[in-house]
Amino acid sequence: MSVIQLCITLVTTAGISFRSVSKIFINLNIYLNLNFGAPTHTTVLNWTKKQGISHFRDNEFYGEVKWVLIADESVQFGNKKLLLVVAVPEHRCNQENALSYKDLTPFVLKVSESWKSEDIALQIRQHISLEQIAYCISDNGRNLTLAFKLLNCKHIIDINHKFSLIIQSVFENNSHFNDYTKALALFRAQKSMSKIARIVSPNQRVMSRFMNLMPLFKWGVKMITLLDNNQLTVEERIALSFLEPHRVFILDTYQLLLRLNNIQQLLKNKGFNDKNAKEALSLFSDMNSDNSLKIRELLTDYFTDLSDKAKEGKTICCSSDIIESCFGRYKEIVKGNKSVGISDLCLCIAAMLGENNLDKTKYTMETIKIKQLKEWKTKNISKTLFAEKRELNKMLNEVIC
Repeated sequence: MSVIQLCITLVTTAGISFRSVSKIFINLNIYLNLNFGAPTHTTVLNWTKKQGISHFRDNEFYGEVKWVLIADESVQFGNKKLLLVVAVPEHRCNQENALSYKDLTPFVLKVSESWKSEDIALQIRQHISLEQIAYCISDNGRNLTLAFKLLNCKHIIDINHKFSLIIQSVFENNSHFNDYTKALALFRAQKSMSKIARIVSPNQRVMSRFMNLMPLFKWGVKMITLLDNNQLTVEERIALSFLEPHRVFILDTYQLLLRLNNIQQLLKNKGFNDKNAKEALSLFSDMNSDNSLKIRELLTDYFTDLSDKAKEGKTICCSSDIIESCFGRYKEIVKGNKSVGISDLCLCIAAMLGENNLDKTKYTMETIKIKQLKEWKTKNISKTLFAEKRELNKMLNEVIC
């Protein structure tokens, strides 16, 4: 069982491909004179899928305590979307430390061409009594938001996305911000291939750009510091002269973003409660620029909304980072098979979650059959992009023949 557990862990934790796991064991046998059998990549794949299926629970399991649901959907190569909902016991969210994979139970893992709010709500209803749901966490996606509204469940907007909306509302139509970002874009275009490329600013994200502004302003602060300390060449100083009119805006916005990042870390790691909210707002006590005052006001509104949704004296989770991490690790596992589309390899996500020990792995391998893997795939995974291409080629060959 130790070999099986190691193989699964190499895939789900280390991100090693199924074929590479087999090669690792071959080399261990050669260089360390071990007598381990070298499992094929197909065997490792089936072990991982079995581990994933074993982590799903019957409906009765959720009747014991109150649960927090965290939901998101992922788009992969092709036109399919993967809906992932995980469940966390509410009492675990009351603790002041961040969630980990072992705290999660896979709840829904299903593929569809589109996920409408009614479909998401139906999936949740099929697995749990609504009275057992304490609250739900997700981004501000319209379909997820409406699904929770249909279920009459409290919805907590993920703090990353909420902060992004706050920043966007303050800076999107700000003339200083737009002038600065346009100047950076022009600077990158003109100097990225020049002999002063070492000082070129980082690329700005097109999608969700307000979620990651810190690199742009951190770069601006660094360049201003180098200019002030006369540590750049004459040509570099001339090229960066466009920063001077933006100096005050860059320095102020950097401090503002720094405090927002600190607030995020505080609430992600310790959760939201009135005490942590007060500590978070105190980080803005020494800032009085117009932008910082606007953000403080919007943060106060957000915290008031969270406080209304939290039970008195309770700590609630306000971050869906853990589910984003699941998707990120899954995409690393399947990055070499993007053209296949979303397949039952998504069971790797379920395999990452919950407690994994030798006794449980032994029970899983003895009880979960290949037939169950096929049944799960039929029920939860629609036809993959690879299968659709294969059908198309078959039709083409028949026509040609």
